[in-house]
Amino acid sequence: MGTNLQPPRPPAPPQPPRSHSNVLPIILLLLALIVLVGGLGVWVGLRFLSNAVHVQVAQEGGGKKDVSIKTPLGSLEVNQDLNEASLGLPIYPGATRFKEHDSATVNIDIADETRVRVLAGKFETSDSVDKVTAFYHDRLGDQVTKFREKDAEGKTVFEIKHDKQDKVVALKRSGDKTVIELVRVSEGNSEAN
Repeated sequence: MGTNLQPPRPPAPPQPPRSHSNVLPIILLLLALIVLVGGLGVWVGLRFLSNAVHVQVAQEGGGKKDVSIKTPLGSLEVNQDLNEASLGLPIYPGATRFKEHDSATVNIDIADETRVRVLAGKFETSDSVDKVTAFYHDRLGDQVTKFREKDAEGKTVFEIKHDKQDKVVALKRSGDKTVIELVRVSEGNSEAN
């Protein structure tokens, strides 16, 4: 009889209980939910803005464009109409607009807040800076609150500051021309600004 004797085997160690960790699927589900809610929020926001924001561009004769953007938060209007009355500053006699796109009126209205109006015009003349300076000294007189013969950029600058309104006249020689920059910035709710 041939017996094959083998030494007894020790019992096999018990298998550890299987861990059913749900952490990874929960994290993935939360990330997917965050992406879905974020995407939905962006979509709703864009739909709201597309219905609430109105942009209007009107082109007048001579290539002038007026742009108006109205939102629930406020409005922005830009137009190229600029004259002596709206600037509140004299335009040097015989001066011509430097370039059409260098002159504009910008109105910024913030809902339930204040209104800011910026008018800026750039003109040029063949007269000397001294002659143009004399004209503005004569016309602006004691309204000027600050005068600089030459600033850091070499410009002659007249400043008029009153209440919530600032006006600036800046003069500089450029080649054989004198460039005249006229700026008016006013803040307030009245249309007269």
